[in-house]
Amino acid sequence: MTLKQRRRHSELMAQFEKMKKDPYLQPPPDYEIGADPEEDKKYTSAFSAMNALLEEIQKLEEKSREGN
Repeated sequence: MTLKQRRRHSELMAQFEKMKKDPYLQPPPDYEIGADPEEDKKYTSAFSAMNALLEEIQKLEEKSREGN
């Protein structure tokens, strides 16, 4: 992994650690989708942001394994 990749990876992992604490990534067990559209948007947004972050981390790690 190049220095630039390591720095970016560190930044992404810091974001990941912050996002793990987001309450909208851990809906309560009794939460019903569709009961409150505004809450649904918040949960959907949080999950989308986490997925995008994880995809970027995965791509960076794949590039480093390939030697790019």
